[in-house]
Amino acid sequence: MSVPEVDVTPPSAQPNAADIAEPAEAQRAPARSRAETRRRLMAAATELFASEGLHGVTSARIARQAGVASGTFYLHFPDKKALFREIAFAAIAELRARQTRAARHAGDPAAELRARTEELLRFAEEQRSLVRVLFGREQEASYVGEDVLDHIVAGIETRLRERAAAGAIPESIHPAVTAQAIAGMTARVVAWWVEDPSRAPREQVIETILRMHPTLAGRAGG
Repeated sequence: MSVPEVDVTPPSAQPNAADIAEPAEAQRAPARSRAETRRRLMAAATELFASEGLHGVTSARIARQAGVASGTFYLHFPDKKALFREIAFAAIAELRARQTRAARHAGDPAAELRARTEELLRFAEEQRSLVRVLFGREQEASYVGEDVLDHIVAGIETRLRERAAAGAIPESIHPAVTAQAIAGMTARVVAWWVEDPSRAPREQVIETILRMHPTLAGRAGG
């Protein structure tokens, strides 16, 4: 007759679910802590850049505002310009996502353009300081502003080429040239407006941008 096997491992030595899960949890904890530190640095920098501009802020001050050591800053970013660049491109990614959602149910290209323009102005109102620093008169962050504009231009040009291929815009309109014109004009108008929104009613800013949009040629002047 066989003797049933008996677990002779002392109770204290038997693994439990918590013991097994603890190493994995311990590995995730530093990653969460690092992500939280990065988030705090970006939040602190956004606030400081908004109030004092790029050149008025030091990396050490950003770290202090975030509640971390100065050396910790450089574990996440090589310098304040790199941090500012990340903030700027994160904002542009957010804007694009918001514009896509806003234009999702537009019935035609004109309605889509209106929805995107309206969302742009809402975003600019919420991010006034960032817009002013990127595209304002002082151009203290022009090295980032140019990169952001190039990024915006690429997206506009892609949509224009799609519309041109579908015969939705005149052949005389060159997509690359038009994209440059739209991006430059719109960025400058929005930066000018957010400096002092009392300069023009919001709805008139939207209508003017739409009527100046080259792809609406033949529709806007009626």
